[in-house]
Amino acid sequence: MKVFYFFILIFLSSFTLHAQWSTDPNNNLIVGYGLDPHICSDSAGGCYITYDYENIYYPRKLALERLNKYGYKPWGTLKQILGESPQQYRAKIIEDGEGGAIISYIDRYENLPNWTERVRVQRVDSSGNFLWGQTGIRVALNTINQGDHHLVTDGNGGCVIAWQDVHYIYFINRIDRDGNRLWGDNGITLNTGGSNAQPIIVKASDGNYYLQAGTIIYRINQSGGILNQFSSTILGQPVSDPEGGVMVSGLVWTGMIPKLVAQRKDSLGNDLWQEPYVEIADSLYYINPRFNIQYNDGYYYYGWSGTKYGIMQVTQYQGLRQDGSKLFPQGSIQISNNAPIGRPHIISSDSGRTIFVWNDATISSSTIAQMYDTLGNKLWNENGTVVSYPAIAYQNTTDGQGGFITMGPIDQFTIVVQQVSKYGNLGEIITSIAQEYQNIIPTEIILFQNYPNPFNPTTTIKYDLPASLNPSKGGTLVNLVIYDILGRRVKVLVNEIQQAGRYEVQFDASNLSSGVYIYQLITEKYLSSKKMILLR
Repeated sequence: MKVFYFFILIFLSSFTLHAQWSTDPNNNLIVGYGLDPHICSDSAGGCYITYDYENIYYPRKLALERLNKYGYKPWGTLKQILGESPQQYRAKIIEDGEGGAIISYIDRYENLPNWTERVRVQRVDSSGNFLWGQTGIRVALNTINQGDHHLVTDGNGGCVIAWQDVHYIYFINRIDRDGNRLWGDNGITLNTGGSNAQPIIVKASDGNYYLQAGTIIYRINQSGGILNQFSSTILGQPVSDPEGGVMVSGLVWTGMIPKLVAQRKDSLGNDLWQEPYVEIADSLYYINPRFNIQYNDGYYYYGWSGTKYGIMQVTQYQGLRQDGSKLFPQGSIQISNNAPIGRPHIISSDSGRTIFVWNDATISSSTIAQMYDTLGNKLWNENGTVVSYPAIAYQNTTDGQGGFITMGPIDQFTIVVQQVSKYGNLGEIITSIAQEYQNIIPTEIILFQNYPNPFNPTTTIKYDLPASLNPSKGGTLVNLVIYDILGRRVKVLVNEIQQAGRYEVQFDASNLSSGVYIYQLITEKYLSSKKMILLR
């Protein structure tokens, strides 16, 4: 079945609803009072938020709140995340893929000068029920003093979590949907130490995992086996690519000036771009040379603060295509004329659009947001949407409708939250009774990675055809063909004249055996191939 989006703009019946969310940037919605808040989506237009509360010092308590898409608290009050010790804090939170959330946190006991810290995980459903017991699950039984940790969904209701102990040794374990430790009672020990960098773990598009543990990035399979590894001394901060590989980025210093560079690696660790890396920006702000990365609809977006037009501290962004070329070859896009606080956050919207959120030091320390298309055009007000006075952008998540929810502390302990719609309006919930169609005219030809991948037995292949392919409006001949690993043609999905637009084609492999298959998009001036995995 093919789905095609084109030049249609019809509103049969739609309306917007202003709910509990604030519509005033001076008066954002208060969630609670505490420290160290973290946020993730609830997969239904709302969010989950954790924060420490009741004490500044030991023993703190750990709260979990849920806000629905209208900004209301369906649980009525907070849920306390418990452990076996007096204090729970330093939480991380992710979606569980089924409408709930998984929280990792430190369980601490202290009788100074002695203390112990253990990492625990808890899973909560959308109704606020604890699914892994009242005190959660220990990620390892033997080790005692565990510290920095990071987790990612396993795609099946569980998680994969990495952590570091006081000796700077890294560990990793997988917790299944029922709270069982799949990779042993003590996890897997990685032979790296001497670095106090927090572990970073991402899930690859082929179902495996990449873990940055200090100066090494490991590729780990679903059973916990180490497939390969490579150095991350310069390039780290991994982001999965659509073909089972990974993007790595970092800073290269020339005197006091840091350059932002990146490389893309395949699943075997081979470099796919020019050696030794692709240069994205040549002059980040040296006092705080940090950056954010977000993959969105075929592009890798980077946001940072650095020199531009002779001005030292300018908020800007650049995009990279999957071949390593720049989306804006003439130079980065300047987001704001004012000095920022830190670096911009990046949020994927719909239809290939991207939202940037930053804290502005000039306008009374405010949080501002702007949406851009792939041509670098601003889609909201020229100066962006003012989200908050004072600035709150601390962490962000999608609202599930092309907008976002941002959250952070003001006045040190007051945790506030703000929803912004895809039209740049505060507190706007978009509800369509019929269907809201959008004009989606791609600017480049792109063959996307199929989803899901691996798959059984159906998957969806999406591709974009720009207007430049058929300037005469007569269309262009398009072929989408499936091959097996030996190069034998398995099926022709598309063989017809098509206009500019975005296309989705469903591939049913019910009559095929497990294995690797190739799908290829062919036009008069373009050919691209990608791998997909049928896993019975």
